[in-house]
Amino acid sequence: MEARAIVVTSGKGGVGKTTTTANVGTALAHLGEKVAVVDVDVGLRNLDVVMGLESRVVFDLIDVIEGRTELKKALVRDKRVEGPYLLPAAQTRDKEALDPERFRAIVRQLLEEEGFDRVLIDSPAGIEKGFKTAAAPAEGALVVVNPEVSSVRDA
Repeated sequence: MEARAIVVTSGKGGVGKTTTTANVGTALAHLGEKVAVVDVDVGLRNLDVVMGLESRVVFDLIDVIEGRTELKKALVRDKRVEGPYLLPAAQTRDKEALDPERFRAIVRQLLEEEGFDRVLIDSPAGIEKGFKTAAAPAEGALVVVNPEVSSVRDA
């Protein structure tokens, strides 16, 4: 089975998860796939900045989960280049609103109703609740490490 929902993760922060998510998402889009990249690092989102879309964010993942907007309206597309759609994490909202079941439903909606070929999930660092939520809908994983003992051990 080919993984359609893939979590990009690491036990350590600062190893390049967000950059990897943006680059793999862009590469897949250039190959003709309809790709969504989802930032699940609530409170510390950076995928919008890495992709140059920070000024275009109006709604976020928590807005969708709490019913303040539709999923389609929260997706941000870079009109300058052919690339993935972004679903940003909330920058200031409570992390408790994001639980594994609700997030699983969002990813299912992206794949089944919105017609995405692939969903890449930018996970927060560590192995706590944020990671568990990000990994819940994943069928595969990209584990990002640096050539340091602590990075590999934490992976």
